[in-house]
Amino acid sequence: MIWLLAILVFGCFALAGLVFVRAGGGFMHRYRENFVDQARINLADMFLFVDTQSLFWVNIVGLLLVPLLLLLATGNLLLPVAVALVLAIAPRRIYAWLKQRRIDQIQQQLPDALLMLAGSLRAGVGFNPALETLAHDGQPPLAQELALVLREQHMGVRTDQALENFATRVPIMDAKLFVSAVSISREVGGNLAETLATLAETLRRKLIMEGKIKALTAQARLQGIVMAMLPAGLVGFLVLFYPETMRPMFHTWHGYCVIALIVVLEYLGYRMCRKIMSIDV
Repeated sequence: MIWLLAILVFGCFALAGLVFVRAGGGFMHRYRENFVDQARINLADMFLFVDTQSLFWVNIVGLLLVPLLLLLATGNLLLPVAVALVLAIAPRRIYAWLKQRRIDQIQQQLPDALLMLAGSLRAGVGFNPALETLAHDGQPPLAQELALVLREQHMGVRTDQALENFATRVPIMDAKLFVSAVSISREVGGNLAETLATLAETLRRKLIMEGKIKALTAQARLQGIVMAMLPAGLVGFLVLFYPETMRPMFHTWHGYCVIALIVVLEYLGYRMCRKIMSIDV
C-alpha cells in the first residue's frame, strides 16, 4: 500500500513537472519570437543593424544571472525580483530612449538642411537633385531618412507619398511643416526656396526658445530628481546603519506593502514634477 502511494505521488510530481516544462518551453519560444521581432523592427527604424539573436541571449543572461547574484549576496528575495522586473522592461525603455534621441537629432539638423536645400533651389537645381545632394553630403540621422526618401522614389513611390512616409517615421511638427510646404508648393506653385528659408528661420528660433526654456527649468527639474531620490537614499542609510530596525520592512508582508506604496507615490510624484516642468513651445 505504501509503495502504491509512493508511486502515485511520484507520478503526480512527474506529470506536474512535465506540464511545467512544456508550458515554460512554449512561453520561452513566444518570448524569444516577440523579443527578436521587436528588436529587429525598432533597430531597423533607427538604421541600427545588430544581431537580434545575440541581443536576446544577452537579455536572458542578464535576467537570470543578475537576480541570482543579488539573491546570493543579500539573501533577500525582494531586491532580485525588483531588479528582474526592471531588466524585463529595460529593452522597451532603451528602444524608446534611442528613438527619441534620434528624433531630437533630426530636429536639430532640420533648419540647416532646409537652408542648404533652399540655397540649392536658388542656384537653379531641381528639388530631387538638391535632396540627393543633401542626403549625400549631410550627416545622419537626417541624411539617412532623406536617402530612404530618395530610395522610395527610385522604387516608383510618388514624391508626395515618400515625403509623407518621412513625416510618419519622424513624428514631429517640424517634419510635417517641411512636407506640407513642399506639397503645397508642388501643387499650387510658388517660390519654394523662399518658403524653405523662412521655415528654416522659424524652426531655428523655435529651437532657441526651447533651449532657453530648458535652461531656465533645469534647476527645477534637478530638484525634482533630487526629491525623488531622497527617500531611496534615506532608506539606504537606515539599512546600512540600522539593519535590525529596518529588517521587518524587507522580510514581512507589512514591509512589502509599505515598499509598494512608496514606489507608487515616488512614481506619481516624479511624473507630476516632470509634467509641471514640461513647457510646449
